[in-house]
Amino acid sequence: MSAVRTSSLPTLRLSHGAVVTLAFVLVMAVAVVGVVTGAATAKGEETPTVVVGRAATTDMYEAMANVAATLATLPAPVPTSAPVRQVQTRPAVVVDPSDPGVWDTLAQCETGGNWATDSVPGFAGGLGFANGTWASNGGTDYADSAADATREQQIEIAQRVLEGSGWGAWPGCSSLLGLR
Repeated sequence: MSAVRTSSLPTLRLSHGAVVTLAFVLVMAVAVVGVVTGAATAKGEETPTVVVGRAATTDMYEAMANVAATLATLPAPVPTSAPVRQVQTRPAVVVDPSDPGVWDTLAQCETGGNWATDSVPGFAGGLGFANGTWASNGGTDYADSAADATREQQIEIAQRVLEGSGWGAWPGCSSLLGLR
């Protein structure tokens, strides 16, 4: 390897990322020189001399070794610490399904609070019971359709549905209201 000469140029401090980028660019430049040199030699031409500053070199491996040696002498980057980002979660909502206010709020979301609605085919009542869900949970003991049952009867059947299926039986509104 060649001797290191001192210079009267001012010292320049680069960040670790800048040094890595610069080293990459230098290695790529040396590689391109190597390809050009190899192509010229293959054609029988004289090997071109590449001048870098005041030193001339034709060996790309020597140049890469010089870059690696220079990088090895650089100080390690100073680790930075960023604050850990805390994921915000909604607090669990604890509701008492026996509280009629919960069901009134859910009915308001589902059907605008109309306990006698039968406007959507296949669904009825204030909580938007599917006809099959109403029947399979004992609702037909009160009325053939949830729309014909009282608010209290619908709440009783809704509590049965809640026990079997959870709040997911009312996916949109239970999510919107934070019930699940």
